[in-house]
Amino acid sequence: MSSILESIEWGKPALELVQQAWELDLNAPAFMHIRHSERPPVSAGLNLPLTDRGVKAAYEFGRNLPVDRKYYLYHTNIDRNQMTAENMQKGILDRKGVSKIMGEIPVATIIDAEENASLMMRAFEGKEEAGGARTHFYRWLSGLYPPWVRKPSLEFAQQGAFLMMKNLREAEPDDLHVWVSHETWIAAFLMHWLGEFSFDWISYMDGFILQFHEGYMMSFFRGEKKEVKYPYWWNF
Repeated sequence: MSSILESIEWGKPALELVQQAWELDLNAPAFMHIRHSERPPVSAGLNLPLTDRGVKAAYEFGRNLPVDRKYYLYHTNIDRNQMTAENMQKGILDRKGVSKIMGEIPVATIIDAEENASLMMRAFEGKEEAGGARTHFYRWLSGLYPPWVRKPSLEFAQQGAFLMMKNLREAEPDDLHVWVSHETWIAAFLMHWLGEFSFDWISYMDGFILQFHEGYMMSFFRGEKKEVKYPYWWNF
């Protein structure tokens, strides 16, 4: 059977992430943060479903994950994220794996949805999609968006870390929790948790995996495995 992820231009980071999932320590639970699969161009709107190719890619991603893990899938309240989680689960279940959809992630960046949409569209105006998303992200990271419109990025990353660790509080060694979110979420977590700044923009089904140890996190990102000390505020 031909591989969707091998044939599409954005598939390489997703394939690397699948490969790294097979390299995890089997004696410790893990947490994956991944962007949703492919959607139509942002000019068509904001809450867009997946393309047909995006559906197939999410299914293939799930089907190729390790068989010796139990998967718990969370998603944001955006349709394409839920569709990504559901199709990943179909892939996991079709190869006789264990998976459960856990529902919406109870944290968000947006406070004023209408004004945030206006800020986003201004960031995308006249730019390619990646360039518009990156401009939007840097303005958010720099504190140029009002905190009553969009939660400051560090505060958001700290809340995300708290919820992630809460998810793992009673996890078993073979558990793998997955948050399906957005490129800005992934980039914010990479920067505020891991100090990762020098990366190409986050493509579809791109992301990273973490495992937690005494005194450090082991991160798996873009084919690289690295020990990272916890931020000073990480005291959960």
